[in-house]
Amino acid sequence: MKRGLLVVVLVLVGLIWVYRQRVFLRDPLGSVYRDDVKQDGVQLYINSLNDVLLIKDGPGGYRMLVQGWDMVPGAPVRLTCMHWMACLTEADNARIVALSSNGPGTYDPKVTMLNHEVSYVDPSGAKVRVLIR
Repeated sequence: MKRGLLVVVLVLVGLIWVYRQRVFLRDPLGSVYRDDVKQDGVQLYINSLNDVLLIKDGPGGYRMLVQGWDMVPGAPVRLTCMHWMACLTEADNARIVALSSNGPGTYDPKVTMLNHEVSYVDPSGAKVRVLIR
């Protein structure tokens, strides 16, 4: 029994290592702010590169992914999640549907990615700041 459990744990750790850019683990201590107001009900997930995935369930819910390779916030095209634990994207550089503004001009999200903080401006002009713990 112990040997079988050890094998399962080692296989799981190996898979997480191989797919470390695709696997987003829940950060229960992280927080999300919109215009300096803490957002309740938003789940924060991060991967090994500190890319962030935000999920809000219920009315007005959304899924938002910000990756370091393209610095564009958007909704992931394909995402598989184990609620409150982990999510998996279809590729290391996941495809997204980028945010866009409804008005004239070009939308500039002004994404900033630091070790423990990701920030961007949404199309409505609100400043979103994600603190990773």
